[in-house]
Amino acid sequence: MRRAALAAVICLTAGLACAAPADDWSVCKDENAAADASIEACTRIIKAGKTKGADLAVTYYNRAISYRQKDDSDSALADYNESIRINPKYPKAFNNRGNIWKDKGDLDRAIADYNEAIKLDAKFALAYANRGDVWDDKGDHNRAVADLDQAIRIDPKYARAYNVRGVVWKKKGDLDRAIADFTEAIRYDPKSAIMYANRGDAWDDKGDQDRAIADLTEALRINPNYARAYNIRGVINRNRNDTTLALADYTNAIRSDPQFALAYLNRGNIYRDQGDQDRAIADYSEVIRINPKSEAAYLRRSESWLKKNDRLAALRDADEAVNLNPNEAANYAQRAAVMRALSRNDDAIADLRKGLTLTPTDARRKQLETALQELGAAP
Repeated sequence: MRRAALAAVICLTAGLACAAPADDWSVCKDENAAADASIEACTRIIKAGKTKGADLAVTYYNRAISYRQKDDSDSALADYNESIRINPKYPKAFNNRGNIWKDKGDLDRAIADYNEAIKLDAKFALAYANRGDVWDDKGDHNRAVADLDQAIRIDPKYARAYNVRGVVWKKKGDLDRAIADFTEAIRYDPKSAIMYANRGDAWDDKGDQDRAIADLTEALRINPNYARAYNIRGVINRNRNDTTLALADYTNAIRSDPQFALAYLNRGNIYRDQGDQDRAIADYSEVIRINPKSEAAYLRRSESWLKKNDRLAALRDADEAVNLNPNEAANYAQRAAVMRALSRNDDAIADLRKGLTLTPTDARRKQLETALQELGAAP
């Protein structure tokens, strides 16, 4: 809900102070009003002390919406609490407070509030969809689908419910159902870039790259600054060995969202493979700046440092990758490669053997065993 228009302040005559807004209530409840204007109007109503009961609960509810739009979740939570205290049978307030708990990562409290919203209004499709979304976040895909089914039964044209259910089906590996749901979502909301991108991602998982690119391109036509769509299309273009288009897509993803760590990582991988280790290192360093716990970035940067023969820098990054995830065979394989370059073969052998204990993929196992053979060591 966007608040875009600022309520006019009326000045009666030149040289006189402007009067207060003529109708605070209309601004407080206007979903198209600017957030600051709405907060000010709602606050004046509350401070006046003339509004009581359900109307006062609505006033706190409306102000909470504006606080959330300003990313002030604590103030929003306080207002939803007050709205519910005044009117404990207000389902919308419970639903929206659930959204705040979800934003804060407290999924159990979010579900409890959605439960209460549904108890108060059994036809509240939005609350079912929100609860389904949180069940998905908790990894309970079956409960998620059940809630989203109910949301769609209540509102058969509810695009978001189809979209979220499609995401759940995709996670469950049922790509046909996922695509069917994304298609329904697009039918009811044809201007949603997210839904086209989700369907494009599912088409890619099915191996239909042409349909995937068509959907992602449509998503970008709708929203030319949609970083995720550029990144997914970049991955597809790279898999098609079109590194020129892939680089352009990753660069556009970064332009659209300079904090998009995955796009930097993907672009860095192309630079690394092209032999441009300086650019690769720069991109991996950006990933680490954004997310200092990205083991993949430390691993890849270690590879690039090693290609530049900076073995100590390579070792520092390989050590960090292992520290961040000591259960990943690839991290030990890379550190073993650095140890070999440093002529520390005993340490290399120890890392290779450790990697073999971590249930590596078949390709990784072969790499580790081959390296051990080259060092004259048994697995």
